[in-house]
Amino acid sequence: MLKSIISFVAGVCVAGGVYAQSQILYVPGRTIKDQNIGVKGWGSGTIAESTDAAYEGTTSIRVSFRNAFQGGIVQFGAPVDLGGAFGDRANMLRFALRLADSNMVLGGRSGGGNPGSPGADGDGGAGGARGGGAGGAGMTGLRGGAMGGPPGSPMGGPQAGAPAPSNSADAETLKTLRMIITTTDGKRSEVYVSISNTATGQRGWRLAAVPLQSIKGFDKTNKIVKSIAFSGDATSTIYVGDIRVVNDTTKIQADTTPKGPLNLALGDSVEFTAYGFGGASVLKFSWDFDASDGISTDAEGQVVKIKFRKPGKFIVTLTVTDEYGLKQGASRTIQVTVNP
Repeated sequence: MLKSIISFVAGVCVAGGVYAQSQILYVPGRTIKDQNIGVKGWGSGTIAESTDAAYEGTTSIRVSFRNAFQGGIVQFGAPVDLGGAFGDRANMLRFALRLADSNMVLGGRSGGGNPGSPGADGDGGAGGARGGGAGGAGMTGLRGGAMGGPPGSPMGGPQAGAPAPSNSADAETLKTLRMIITTTDGKRSEVYVSISNTATGQRGWRLAAVPLQSIKGFDKTNKIVKSIAFSGDATSTIYVGDIRVVNDTTKIQADTTPKGPLNLALGDSVEFTAYGFGGASVLKFSWDFDASDGISTDAEGQVVKIKFRKPGKFIVTLTVTDEYGLKQGASRTIQVTVNP
């Protein structure tokens, strides 16, 4: 296999998609009170309705946390039955998310949200995250076997005020978002989303979608969702602007720059950039730098840099897949000639 020196740079792309009619859990443009939604802090995390940023309208839900085992809980006063949607593998739970950045002025209420609704008994909840992260984008894996999901609580009162909202370089530090779903039968399921692989759209909002059938443990619940908890692997503030189920049948497409063919001298370095389009799917970018020994994964990431250290003809292959393996992937090849 081609020996190379590879460096990775996080990148983003804008993705379009084709969606059927949505099943809405939280819609932008209306207050959470109007939607019979409550918010409650988990651990030392905070959550509140905010006017700092809005996907549509004037408000969103702001969540601040320090790690994956604290954050904020969105509670649905009228639990949402996703049992009918679960049977279709194209149905995805889609979130509109924005990470706070240094250009934002954080305002609104701090230290808590509305009183919470009654919580379930505080059992162990879902287990820790998978160990080890993906290469390329530098995702840091969360420790497995750690404490579980958010505990239940009595009828909510005011919640603690720490941590304060943070907007310091969140886009560079938050790699993985953890979401814990609690259903009316008291069971919990969880999912992890690699933020660096989500598509960024207008005004900094990202659309991230997770197939319902890929949510760990959701198949063993009654699928009537009463709350969703948000946390992540770094001290961060995020905004949730929309939560809904969409039927996403968008085919994955792939492209690269440069496109090739490339004519290089021995020792030249080349930076390849991948572009993936797959609706709201979280995409994964894999690279093979020498097809002659079979297609495997030499690197992962949207932007990779390689130095060619031996002469010859090479075929570089980009493969774009969805993170959860439910869609047909797409690939592109680049012909490279390295002169002695």
